[in-house]
Amino acid sequence: MKKLAVLCAMLGMAVLLAAGCATTAKGPTDQEMISKRMQECVTAIKAKKFDAFKTLVSPSFESGVVGNRDDLLDYLKNADDAGFLDGVEIDLSGAKITVTGDKTTVAPVTASGSFGSLGLGFEGVKDKGVWLISNVEPGF
Repeated sequence: MKKLAVLCAMLGMAVLLAAGCATTAKGPTDQEMISKRMQECVTAIKAKKFDAFKTLVSPSFESGVVGNRDDLLDYLKNADDAGFLDGVEIDLSGAKITVTGDKTTVAPVTASGSFGSLGLGFEGVKDKGVWLISNVEPGF
């Protein structure tokens, strides 16, 4: 009888542990979140939805080549007006995601279209649990 009680107690603990594990599943990794964000960026650029793209860029965005976030959006709108975004392809397949604390780099990303081909490197920051683009530089 004691063995049965011990066995039942052990089974009960196992069920509780299993239920606890099932309810405390971890969310996506930083790399998974960043990869998803980058795909959202590609989708927004290809669809020319600049307001949607703006939500993926940090208000503190700063690039030596493009300027601040508003400058980046103006640059993209001008590129679209000139037809450079028509049929643009953005390849993330070779990009390596490196995370250090609340900062990330994603490179190389290749953009190609009527303008030719361009290698890009992105930096990002995690702000309130959300990854945002904080910099982009050509030449990768």
